[in-house]
Amino acid sequence: MDIIVIYILQMQSMLSRKGSVCYMDGFSKEIKENSRDLDQNFHYLQPLLENKRFVFLGESSHCVKEYSETKVNLIKYLHKQLDFRVLAFESEMGDCFAGDHLSPNLDASQFMTGSIGRAWHNEYNYELFHYLKSMKSSYPLHFVGVDVQQSEGKHFSSFLMDYLDIHLQERYLQWECKVNELLNEENMRKRRKRRPESKEVEREGMELLSLIKKQVFPDVKIEKVIIQTIENRLDYFKATMEMGFSKLFEYRDEQMAKNLEFLSQEIFPNDKFIIWAHNLHIKKKTSAHRFSAYQSFVESLPDSMKQDSFVVGFYAKDGEMGDYNGQPYPIRKSNKKHLESILSHSPYDNCFIPCEGLDWGRKKWKAFEGGGMKTSFIPSEQYNGIFFYKKVHPALIKTDRN
Repeated sequence: MDIIVIYILQMQSMLSRKGSVCYMDGFSKEIKENSRDLDQNFHYLQPLLENKRFVFLGESSHCVKEYSETKVNLIKYLHKQLDFRVLAFESEMGDCFAGDHLSPNLDASQFMTGSIGRAWHNEYNYELFHYLKSMKSSYPLHFVGVDVQQSEGKHFSSFLMDYLDIHLQERYLQWECKVNELLNEENMRKRRKRRPESKEVEREGMELLSLIKKQVFPDVKIEKVIIQTIENRLDYFKATMEMGFSKLFEYRDEQMAKNLEFLSQEIFPNDKFIIWAHNLHIKKKTSAHRFSAYQSFVESLPDSMKQDSFVVGFYAKDGEMGDYNGQPYPIRKSNKKHLESILSHSPYDNCFIPCEGLDWGRKKWKAFEGGGMKTSFIPSEQYNGIFFYKKVHPALIKTDRN
């Protein structure tokens, strides 16, 4: 090859590398200048959140100590300083609402374990339920759920018994038992073989719902939540028996959006909401994903609610997370093309960084959900801001708290 051509190619390669380094240096400078240390004051968030009605707090994994600690402290700040009065959790509506209603007669551990999924049963979230109980009589932060996934042994069924006559109590419990049996069938092929049986359970559920609507309830809000919860259970049961995993995941997000709309209009029409859910549910534009595109909980909301929302994702670079069986596992190693690596240029171990109005937020980055599931996105399309941690530790499931 001609020596001049070789020289030109070498110079182009060198300039390209230099340009890339300068490009990354610009992002690093932005991160250093605009990140904010995570402390319990959160004063830097006030101008961003004080005029929003909905604040969504994500998490790349449900079982991370630092995520829960930050969220609990931030929830206290939003409640006390910015007058947010409703906390909506990624757990079933009826279980959470019933737990809140029963909480004066429960200890914090009973309140927690009967309301939310097992993945969140840890000592850091226990502090949240202790706080909810402590504020109940003086300045309540109402606790509700937005999810439709049904759990066994939670608060809703025992709560419902207080409002049904004896005949309906027995009939409901028998129906719920049949529903749980079919929902617990994880093998798709076996589940499909039981569709004739599921159709009968659907029919029984519709009859039961019609009878429950005729019951007399002492409070209109309790009545509305009970009816909405049973409708959710019936609809989600039907969807589970008919849909595959990906369609069911999207359907669940669609129903969560409808539940938040219902709660914000019918139950707490004058209050501001904090929503606790996984990053995958709260991203603002999941349909933009090139692979495995779906419409998230937040993307399914009416435009008016989206405009009144502030969405925060949670990510970490190193350390360990916990799985849903209570076991720790390491976060995968990221490289310079990952969001986790560029954000590690913050001078703080744990920080908040806005995504909007900054060059780094307009670039597509790779990232890990759950510390290992590959994804890529443009941060400003998905979040208003991100809480980032250089190193995290697992929040292991506790089952023995008294």
